[in-house]
Amino acid sequence: MAVAVQVDVPGGTEQQYKQIVPTIFPEGKLPEGWLLRLAGPTENGWRVLNVVPSREQFEAFAREQLLPATQQAGDATPQLMFFPVHTLIRNRTNHSRSHAAHTSKSL
Repeated sequence: MAVAVQVDVPGGTEQQYKQIVPTIFPEGKLPEGWLLRLAGPTENGWRVLNVVPSREQFEAFAREQLLPATQQAGDATPQLMFFPVHTLIRNRTNHSRSHAAHTSKSL
């Protein structure tokens, strides 16, 4: 069963996030089996939500890639929260947000 992972980085910023992403996701690609990743600011820092195949896979990713990258960027230690995914509904298109923003029409 897929697992959602909420990653909170207290005091994290967009600049730090942009510094880390190329390190942990070479070529801008998610690891095999990952279904979703989204990120944005919170009142206290930066939050990332991931939907991944298993908790064990994400824990290995965090240990081997995420934690070293956040430490190198000077971020606080990410706080992780896991929960099982019961339902994930996705559009059937493969358009990115930026592409959709350029092609959307007002109704």
